[in-house]
Amino acid sequence: MFLATAVVSGRWVARRRIAKCEGLDDYVVSFSLILSWAMTALIAAEVNGGRGVYAGPVQLQTIAKLVIASNCLWILIVNITKASILIQYLRIFSDPPLRRICYLFLTLLLPAASWALFAGIFLCTPTAKLWNPTITGHCISAQRYWLSVAGTDISLDFLILLLPLPAITALHLPRKQKIILVALFGLGFFVCAVSVVRLLTVLIAANQGHYVQSGLWAVIWSAVEANVGITCASLLSLKPLLAFDGVE
Repeated sequence: MFLATAVVSGRWVARRRIAKCEGLDDYVVSFSLILSWAMTALIAAEVNGGRGVYAGPVQLQTIAKLVIASNCLWILIVNITKASILIQYLRIFSDPPLRRICYLFLTLLLPAASWALFAGIFLCTPTAKLWNPTITGHCISAQRYWLSVAGTDISLDFLILLLPLPAITALHLPRKQKIILVALFGLGFFVCAVSVVRLLTVLIAANQGHYVQSGLWAVIWSAVEANVGITCASLLSLKPLLAFDGVE
């Protein structure tokens, strides 16, 4: 969280103070950062009470509600961060096919986020069955939920990262600057790696039948993934701050 905050702060210095050209993408990623602060606060509360998560129904209910809230924030953060990257592409690149794909991906983010939010909140019907299995009702598979949400998230990450690479390689820039640009975009694959680690950790717990425990691991790794994503989404905007001329 601290690294993401520092990088976004540097982004604002670079874009507003130096380049004097802040845009919608800067505001969108900043909103993601604010949500990540809220998610970190919720995770702290979950971890603080997580040691005795099976001690009693009242504590289990509290942790489960915090897990649901944190998961909702994570869904919003990662999708809003993706939107900020796509908006940044629209600001940088003028290639019509690339821009059309950006708009398509922006459109796809809405149903992806809506499904993840809806299914996460109503994983069990009624919701109280999450922390009280004796209640009459029905739950969908937590494993299937995490797989579907994480699979969509990782797939979109890869596609969004690969999207501008042909346009970057076609730019008339010195070889060294092209390599640096490609490397900056390549750092985004670290986000995908974190997403995979998060998914594997959650599935192990979910396979053991512990939804709340799997939720705790999910939100901890979600915080890492969300903040790494915000950081990587802001690196390219630090160009004016680093006096790296000739990229745009």
